[in-house]
Amino acid sequence: MKTRNNADKIGRPSVNLNTKLFLIFIISLIVSILSFFLFIFINPQFGDIRNQQIEQQKEEETIRKLLVQLTHSIEGKHMSLDDIDNIASTLNPITDAHPNLGFLVANAKGDVLFHSNNKKIKSTNIKYLLKQKLTAESTGNQSFNTHYSSFISLLSLQGDIGYLVIEGPSFDPIFSPNRYIYQVYMGLGGSVLIFFVLFLLWTRPITRYIKQIEEGINRIVNKDWTYSIPVKGKNELSFLAKNINWMTEQMRQRFEKEREVEQAKNELITNLSHDLRTPLTSIIGYLTLLKDKQYKNSEELEQYIQTTYGISFKLKNLLDELFEYTKLSLPDVDMQFQEVDLSGVLYQLVGEYTPMFENRGLSVKVEIPDEAVFISIDIEKMIRVFDNLLSNAEKYSHESGDIEIVLYTNEKQVIARISNTTDQIASEELSHLFDKFYRMDKARSSKVVGSGIGLSIAKRIVELHQGEIWAESEQNKITMYVVLPLHQDTKEKETIYEDL
Repeated sequence: MKTRNNADKIGRPSVNLNTKLFLIFIISLIVSILSFFLFIFINPQFGDIRNQQIEQQKEEETIRKLLVQLTHSIEGKHMSLDDIDNIASTLNPITDAHPNLGFLVANAKGDVLFHSNNKKIKSTNIKYLLKQKLTAESTGNQSFNTHYSSFISLLSLQGDIGYLVIEGPSFDPIFSPNRYIYQVYMGLGGSVLIFFVLFLLWTRPITRYIKQIEEGINRIVNKDWTYSIPVKGKNELSFLAKNINWMTEQMRQRFEKEREVEQAKNELITNLSHDLRTPLTSIIGYLTLLKDKQYKNSEELEQYIQTTYGISFKLKNLLDELFEYTKLSLPDVDMQFQEVDLSGVLYQLVGEYTPMFENRGLSVKVEIPDEAVFISIDIEKMIRVFDNLLSNAEKYSHESGDIEIVLYTNEKQVIARISNTTDQIASEELSHLFDKFYRMDKARSSKVVGSGIGLSIAKRIVELHQGEIWAESEQNKITMYVVLPLHQDTKEKETIYEDL
């Protein structure tokens, strides 16, 4: 059976959903990180810290330069540590020029030899100050006191070792380290919140579409096969929606087909009852007459027997046709294809029907090419098709009417056309001519014998040959068309299933 490539029919998603979600994640992450750094830079408290650090670094650099200058100045005057007056005269102008600084000179033992009048010095324990200086240098923090900065320089005066100490101004901390960490955590928390908000906002259309697909599936599960899921975009979800819609349509068609099959079964029972009841009633009636010996003489007895036999034979033909149609409706019909001259076959069939045509006074026009028309067919089954069409043309033609039989070809097909004069047929009836057990009302009420299965069998056989059959009516003329391919496609023979 020829299968449809659903992927080719529906198409492939052009946008990868995983890629889209990954991009949304990355963009949300970048925006959240940028928001964190923006929070750090625009936060006034962090700005005050940066300004204080810059100011303190400038002040410390100034003090270091001053410390170096004073050290060189004192050592350059070649004085001793005991010459306190010279040391004081050297430092007093400096202390007056820098009232915000404290100055101290001590010997190696830690004895204070000089200190500034502003009393800025908080400690005279040289060992303690040296220890703090070493600690600050090892940690990279020159401001080893929380509120002030002390700077120490070694003095070498005529072989004596001393120390020059300068204490910088106090720098009150803006906030504690815990407060600083709290602000950082606040920034991180806000960034995480921004990330989730952006991610949820940008993925909301996707989640809403997934919800819509879920609701659509629930409706389909509840047998609402008329519902179609909206197709949005060109990603995996839209591809999924298309597939679901396609499967829903297949289910709907299958449901309708099953309903038609059920209706056909009911019609089958009705038609069988109608077509079998009449001959069976006649047979029972004649057999009753024979059983009760209600006949006058041997001639009447023979007439009853012949009539009963004829009705029984017609009933057998009806059952044979029904059995034949049932076999043709199976999915694994055995087809015996062979190259056959169709023009010769049709000539022979027309010759067999010519006496019947002449008995009814029918005028026959035949247009069949003299040259052979070879085609791959199941000869036995195809003869059944043309036999049925010729038989119908003879049965339903008007007395002294016309029958036309034409066969011609084109590049890919063989076309057979069989026409006969008959009553005008409505277009509604034409569409049902090939239905099982369908017979027009005039045919049912007339004396024309028929089962109503012949054209259904013909249609099934033509379809098994990958061909087409249909009827057209114009005024008092009906034409049957049979179109067959010149070359059968053995690789892809389409089996058409039709349930009884």
